[in-house]
Amino acid sequence: MRCILCNMPLMLSHHGICSECVKNLPKLNKVCHRCCLPHSLATKECYRCRENNPYWDDMVAVTDYIEPLKKLIQHLKFHKKVELTNALARLMFLAWYQRRLIDSLVKPDIVTCVPLHHFRYWFRGFNQAALLAKPIARWLKRDFQPHLLSRKLAAHDQKNLSLKQRMSNVKTLFKCHSDLTNQSVMLIDDIVTTGNTVNAISQQLKERGAIHVQVVCLCRTVL
Repeated sequence: MRCILCNMPLMLSHHGICSECVKNLPKLNKVCHRCCLPHSLATKECYRCRENNPYWDDMVAVTDYIEPLKKLIQHLKFHKKVELTNALARLMFLAWYQRRLIDSLVKPDIVTCVPLHHFRYWFRGFNQAALLAKPIARWLKRDFQPHLLSRKLAAHDQKNLSLKQRMSNVKTLFKCHSDLTNQSVMLIDDIVTTGNTVNAISQQLKERGAIHVQVVCLCRTVL
């Protein structure tokens, strides 16, 4: 087995990406610990989060939506390269673990993922967020609940909408099906762009009783 980035032999084949490539991945510089966007304040939380107060409590991302992870995500989602899953999930787990050491992040009770509408699931054949979440839940020794949330089919594809239209588009898309009283939840997605989707889901989780929601993603698009 060789590293999927540099093609050098791996001592531990299941890692997928060698330690040198992990070390050399583009880093997010000083970012808000709530939304993972750049900020210059001395505090951990940026002015945007203080003003808008998103429903989630923490966000962890590996890097911005740039190469080389951009290409790997595209291979996973659009070319069905599901063999990339464990390597990408490991990057997310390592990013979360590093934040846990710094900020004492809570270990969640439940791991779930951003759902796909069943039509899109049928078309793609899998939910990439669920593929990433499953090994993370196993490494955390926590309950993985891929069907905790359901999603209606959006009237419009998010990527074709303006920021204001995206916010309106996601407000009623998601529904949580379980009582989450006094539970902490880790929500997994591959890419967070505006944050509107994970915010709408986090609102649902909080309304169902979740006491803490942390979002973990591969890439956080820096707007």
